[in-house]
Amino acid sequence: MTQLDHARATELIMRRGPQDLAPGDLEWLEAHLESCSTCAQYETDFNNAGQLLRATAIIASPALVNRTQARVRERAIYLREQQARTVLIAISFCLGAMLSAVSGWMWWRFGAWIAEHVGLSLAVVEPGVIVFLLLPAIAVAVLMLAFPHSVLESSVVGALGREREGVRQ
Repeated sequence: MTQLDHARATELIMRRGPQDLAPGDLEWLEAHLESCSTCAQYETDFNNAGQLLRATAIIASPALVNRTQARVRERAIYLREQQARTVLIAISFCLGAMLSAVSGWMWWRFGAWIAEHVGLSLAVVEPGVIVFLLLPAIAVAVLMLAFPHSVLESSVVGALGREREGVRQ
């Protein structure tokens, strides 16, 4: 017998309990165990160790249970805040895109009207559309710089988190 046969037998012994073995592998393993006392002893020891582990009751200490529960709660709060932030970002994106489209359209119409009444070429007015498309994003950036990050986060995200928490209860 080669070392590969023993390695294959060891792998099949370990897989036999939790997984169904292919009929060919099962037949090979049974034949190998009949002819190899080392692998047969390994199978016996392996099965005995498994029975011993299944028979031993493992009890977590109250401190471990409390710490685990606290960490699970912290993680749940964190995930709720992340979800609230995601909703806030999605709303902000949609609102920004809508405001950009409206302000760009308004400048296009207003700029064309001004160009017509003043006698300017539309080539002078058209670059202003880009400015008005970016104007809502610039305004939001200025507002975010003007107000501290913690004020925005604690009030808006906290309100969204409490709202979701209230719905689930």
